[in-house]
Amino acid sequence: MKFERLYYRIISPQRKFYHFPLYLILKLISLFYFWGHCFRMWAYRWDLFPSHKLDCRVISVGNLTLGGTGKTPVVMMIAETLRGNGHKPGILSRGYGGNSRNEINVVCDGKNILLSTEVAGDEAVMMAQRLKNVPVLVGSDRYQTGRYAIEHFGVDTLILDDGFQHLALKRDMNILLFDHQRPFGNGQLFPAGELREPKKEARRADFVCITRYSGSSYPPGINEQLIKDLPLVKSTLRLDSLLNLNDGGIFDVKKLQDQPVAAFSGIANPGDFRRLLEQSGARVVYYHPFPDHHEYTLSDLKHIEDLGRKSGAKLILTTEKDAVKIKPSSIILPFYKVALEMEILEGRETFNQRVLN
Repeated sequence: MKFERLYYRIISPQRKFYHFPLYLILKLISLFYFWGHCFRMWAYRWDLFPSHKLDCRVISVGNLTLGGTGKTPVVMMIAETLRGNGHKPGILSRGYGGNSRNEINVVCDGKNILLSTEVAGDEAVMMAQRLKNVPVLVGSDRYQTGRYAIEHFGVDTLILDDGFQHLALKRDMNILLFDHQRPFGNGQLFPAGELREPKKEARRADFVCITRYSGSSYPPGINEQLIKDLPLVKSTLRLDSLLNLNDGGIFDVKKLQDQPVAAFSGIANPGDFRRLLEQSGARVVYYHPFPDHHEYTLSDLKHIEDLGRKSGAKLILTTEKDAVKIKPSSIILPFYKVALEMEILEGRETFNQRVLN
């Protein structure tokens, strides 16, 4: 966590003067990263690096930056939309945070959850728990995992979670996400910034989804020319429901109004979770951000509960992604996971048309 904070201080435009030499070093490295990116794109364009085609429709969901832009809720919404319209979707994920060395890992076969977060990673297990009837597979070679999904589960559409840069697999549609508040991070290429690719690579997208939309035509920093010919969908996240981790009971989101709560998360943008809770009327009296994909210990949970109680909290809240790694049996305060749902504010017809056709 300390290293992560230091890194973001160094690349921030508001960096301290004594961080500037380190930033210059990162800037120099980013030049080599840029040329590596250019070579990679050229190699795929001229078939020096192979790109394989699967015998089903492939939809990729991704972004240009490091960190979270709401990819997982978009992936789940696409899967639910396809499933609800008679299709048989499957999800291919990287399985970040999992320790499996197998080439193909079936997290969910469409009926049962077969792997733990330690093996498959938290996001893959979270999607499997939420969707239940959609196969979820993890593996670094998405062509092989995709073939397995087609052969064993009869899927007709595969959704690549975080697949915009995964050029080794051909796709039928590229959905590119931009966070409305910080679409390009600090605007610099990694490691001097948060861009995985130059901004111009947005041209590979088939349509754009603005996440965490907050009320203006384009996110700050996006030139209208960049996405002028691309269909545009505007979306946000909202609290859908709360589930008690001890007894499985459902807590009405409306009851959060003016409720003193303690909360924590280990996600890419932990401040977003706190803002969502506050926008839903909760009084967040204690909040603890952890590094993305944090593995929780009993002492972590006890620490949160102790400080939450001292702050007057009546509930403890966390995200679905964090909850899959937690056994709350030793927690006294009511402990809930928060289910978030993507809500399309503008462009619902575009979204359905593109996803279903």
